[in-house]
Amino acid sequence: MLKVTIVCSSLIRRGPTNVIFNMLEAYYNSNIQDVKFSIVTISSESEESRMQDFVNLGIEIKSVNVKPGIVGILSLSKIKDVILSTLPDVVHSYGFRADVLLELMRLSKIPIVSSLFNNPHEDYCMQFGKLKGRLMAKFHLHILKSFNKVIVCSRFIEEKVKNDKLNLVTIYTGVPANVFVPLVKDEVVKRRLSMGIPANAKVFLFIGNLIYRKNPFFLIETFKSMEFDHENYLIIMGDGPLMSECKTLIGNSTHIRLIGAQPGTLQYLQIADYYISASYSEGFPTAVLEALSTNVLPILSDIMPHIEMIRGLSSNCIFKNNDSNSLISLINQLKSHDLTPREYLLRNYSSEIMQRNYINEYHKLIIF
Repeated sequence: MLKVTIVCSSLIRRGPTNVIFNMLEAYYNSNIQDVKFSIVTISSESEESRMQDFVNLGIEIKSVNVKPGIVGILSLSKIKDVILSTLPDVVHSYGFRADVLLELMRLSKIPIVSSLFNNPHEDYCMQFGKLKGRLMAKFHLHILKSFNKVIVCSRFIEEKVKNDKLNLVTIYTGVPANVFVPLVKDEVVKRRLSMGIPANAKVFLFIGNLIYRKNPFFLIETFKSMEFDHENYLIIMGDGPLMSECKTLIGNSTHIRLIGAQPGTLQYLQIADYYISASYSEGFPTAVLEALSTNVLPILSDIMPHIEMIRGLSSNCIFKNNDSNSLISLINQLKSHDLTPREYLLRNYSSEIMQRNYINEYHKLIIF
């Protein structure tokens, strides 16, 4: 049996952790199981950890409990010993910190895979400023050159990093369609009424960190300008450095609700009509996939990852970013599509499809 050890900073509830869990859950629910997975976490877990979810799958988890920063490098031999104790045939790294430490420890003769969920050239500059961001991107991508394989989550990211001479494979992110299911209409009405939302309202949902890259101010300002239409409700799920500014901008609006971070997205997706994102940059956002699985139609800014994601569903889901007239016009012209969002998800982006592609790549590393 092939042994794969996943290495990450922690199992905090966020995008990459959710992708790992969705892949593993789909694998353990499949008919063919010829891989044994272990997980090694570098840092201690927080209250927002999903560790118990992984334990419930029967996966062995070893935590090194190393503090952030230079301490990780000083603890390199300790981390290496823990990884080697799992007797891996393949090591799969998730995240900047894990990638750096694995490169430094040089696991001889063990194939190393990394998953890249963003475009470092763009995202690091947005997050850390141009100078620091460019240096981090250059450093990270240089490290990844030594990895046997780098899995990216979209053709867009593959295109953006293809000149960095990485051994690239594209595997689209998937979500568990058996979990993200739509509610019947009567249940939707009951849940909306319990939340103080009219049964016949048009509910728009945004899920994500309240940061510049997600562009929440534009959504708030646009929906405030639409308040003459009392059927429209915008629910913003998330927390982050722009939280207080978002609250101030919302003011006394009764049709825009900022509900903060939540332990799960499903109960809100199930009462939404539309999922909306005005992001400046994305990898392959799982929140959009979860919305599709729940049969919620996406309304997305005109960045290439969004366009790539829904290219087979409809081009009538895209608006010109930071253009309120474009967004309002799209909302007013929304119509039905040949495929339902859920049908489209099942054909392209289920976690079952994702896990099969991952397993195939692990086996290829051993064969060759």
